[in-house]
Amino acid sequence: MSFVYDAWHLDTTPGAPSQTFSPPHGWEGDDVNYLDWLRSQFKSNHCFRQRLGSAARSLKMHSPVKIDGPFSDTLISALNSINKQKKSRVI
Repeated sequence: MSFVYDAWHLDTTPGAPSQTFSPPHGWEGDDVNYLDWLRSQFKSNHCFRQRLGSAARSLKMHSPVKIDGPFSDTLISALNSINKQKKSRVI
């Protein structure tokens, strides 16, 4: 079974199919555990880092991104934190 990644809908529900910000099926934890999971994915998965950056940019630019699931507030907080830390670079 294959899925198409929808960059405009981010679901944090554990086990949600083809969702970058969804922990695996059966995962249990609270907001702190979810934030730890996000950090571990960020450190170990370059595709995750790219999608996290894209999501942060979309949120910053007020693009119509739908973020839902039990950890939506935690993900939004993490994305806002990324946006505060990012500095523009001139190449």
